[in-house]
Amino acid sequence: MKTYAIVCKQDQESITLSEKLKEQLNTFLTYNEKEPDIVISVGGDGTMLYSVHKYIDAIDRVAFIGIHTGTLGFLTDYQRDEYLRLVLDIKNGQHRIYERHLLEVSCLEGTYFALNEVRIENNRRSQVMDVYINDEYFETFRGNGLCVSTPVGSTAYNKSLGGAVIHTCTGLMQLSEIAGIHHNAYRSLGSSLILDQSHTIRFQSQSYQGAILGVDHLVIDLKDKDCICVKMSSKKARFLQYRNVSFTQRLKRAYLNS
Repeated sequence: MKTYAIVCKQDQESITLSEKLKEQLNTFLTYNEKEPDIVISVGGDGTMLYSVHKYIDAIDRVAFIGIHTGTLGFLTDYQRDEYLRLVLDIKNGQHRIYERHLLEVSCLEGTYFALNEVRIENNRRSQVMDVYINDEYFETFRGNGLCVSTPVGSTAYNKSLGGAVIHTCTGLMQLSEIAGIHHNAYRSLGSSLILDQSHTIRFQSQSYQGAILGVDHLVIDLKDKDCICVKMSSKKARFLQYRNVSFTQRLKRAYLNS
């Protein structure tokens, strides 16, 4: 790996840290924002999501790694005071690459990819959607919306919805409800549903007025006749790992350690 780029959260601490990284890395690597081998995210998990989307067209050849300066660091391996350790690890070159699954979502506006989740949300009125799994009718949902998450995204918005936390190495996606309506007249599953890579979820509605499609940090206004299909993508985000940070350690660091 000979070239690198940095994607930086726009706060002073992250900007300063990025400059320190460049000063060290430029002694043995070439900075190339257009065609990097390594993309270093400096910030939090939101910055890492932005990094993946920025280089989505080169996802098969770019490898990501992150330094945590934000509020949540589930996707980052290094703390802000460990930047010299990261420089030394990159220089030594002893790493492994592990892959994280992406979701593929298609609608009238086009095709998008998500590292965390895809959301259909409506905060103006109750959203009614028919849900199909592999073209078989499953349920009619009424409520604020639905969320489909990857294993990585299972620890994000999905977790706040009461969904299960799934190990990041599994090729699974999870469908969770956002404030579903449940009473004698209307009822949907009411719990998260976990599906493997052989499944496609399709959402249809008579009206998506006021609804949006959220793809990680992206927001797309839906059209009334939209048909939204979500499945596991053949694309995967490649992450560099120089140190052994287990899934359990990531969970404890992000959610349990004080």
